[in-house]
Order: sequence, then structure tokens, then C-alpha cells
Amino acid sequence: MSPERLAEDVTFDPTVPLHHQIYLQLRHEIEDGLWAGSEGFPGEREVGERFGASAVTARTALGRLRDDGWIRRQRGRRPEVIYDAGSGSQEQRPALVPVGRVRPYTYEVLFAEIRVAPADACGAFGMQPGTELWQCSRLRTYEAQPHSVTLNAQLPEVGRRHTKRALKTRPMFEVLGDEGFTISHMRRRMRIGQAGTEVTSALGLSLAEPVLITTFTLHDPDDELIQWVRIFLHPDHSTPEETMDLASGSWSATEAM
Repeated sequence: MSPERLAEDVTFDPTVPLHHQIYLQLRHEIEDGLWAGSEGFPGEREVGERFGASAVTARTALGRLRDDGWIRRQRGRRPEVIYDAGSGSQEQRPALVPVGRVRPYTYEVLFAEIRVAPADACGAFGMQPGTELWQCSRLRTYEAQPHSVTLNAQLPEVGRRHTKRALKTRPMFEVLGDEGFTISHMRRRMRIGQAGTEVTSALGLSLAEPVLITTFTLHDPDDELIQWVRIFLHPDHSTPEETMDLASGSWSATEAM
């Protein structure tokens, strides 16, 4: 199927500028490799006809693609895709939860204190909404770019044991391991949603931009909950490639070295 046909029956959000929605669609196609090797990337007229947009709207969307490094535009020539769709392989990106001794992130502690926890965290610990838990929120940066914001919730007697230095430099599962906790297994779920101002400010996003939200619960060998974790992933990054062992039903994820 050619990229032009992907716009059939498209529904636009009337509350979001049309040029931004067109930009997002074209960027998605480029990133997904649908224009790889093609010399037919649409110009202003084709974009306008495809999306039923004015020349100004089409020009704005293409200008944003150019400014963001997805295409090259030269007078009298059709736009040229310059993004290498093969350069964004999952293996070259850090794992959402680091494993082993490799730690590709730098950390900035946004807060670490006892405060009212999200209702989901309270429920995971078998507590009523409005319960106070020790919580730590950290911005994780990878290759000088904001990658994700983590929110860890633990029982106060657990969280108080962590040093400021450890929180500034190490993955939380390593901090817990050094303190004698044995993490045996993990449960998780994912969804697309909106993040609050603390997260969007740290990631450099607007409140309107959706992010991937992953929620983990980490358990000891007796299935006792050690910590609840919520991770807000910057939309420019992705989760790691995972492998499922069909014989055992277990999943594993690797981290780039």
C-alpha cells in the first residue's frame, strides 16, 4: 500500500491545528520507512490535495518536517526524505528498565519524599487512596536527551534507607538489591496517556502531547510487593526489544552496550 492511501477516511481533531496533525502523519510514515528509497515524497500541492488542506497549511507541515531534520527542501525540487529509517533500531536504544551493570542513563532527582501516592500505587500495596508512601521521581537522560521520567513508590521504611547519592546515580532495582531486597519477578502494563506538569516540564513536552506510560510492580520470591513504578517515556524514544521463551513463557529484554 502506498503512503498516499493511508489517509483514506482520516479523522482530524478539530482542537489541534491541522498542520500539526499532517506533520505527525507524514513524520510517522517517514519514521516507519514507508518512503525509503522513494523519490515521490509529496510537495505542497500533493499534501494539500491528500489532506484537503490549504497551501499554507501544507507548507507549514512540510516546513516543520524540514526544520526537524526529516526532509530536505530545495526550490524547484520535490522534497527529499533524509531520515534513515534503519538507524532507529531498538537494539541501539537503552532498555526501559536497565539490567546488569550497564547504566546508560544519567539521573536528576525531581523529588524524593513521603507524600500522597497515586491511587494505583496505594491499591498495589493494599492501602486506601490518599495513603502517603515514600516516592521518588527522577528524570532519566540518555545521550544528553530527556528519555523518561520514573516515579517509584515504596513503603516509608524502605524508601528512607536510600541515600541521596544512590538516587542520583543508580537504577532503583540496584539500590534495592544492595540493601538486601531480592526482586524475583515483575508485573507490568502499558497505556498511552497524558502526563502531569512535573513530567512534561522535565521532558520538554506540552501538556497536550501523549506519552507511553508503563506501570511495574516488583515482587520478592514470596510475591510480596517491594515497589510500584510508573515510567513516562518521551515520545521520541521506544521500549527495548523483548524476547519471549515459548517453552517457559518468560520474557527478557536486552540493553544496548
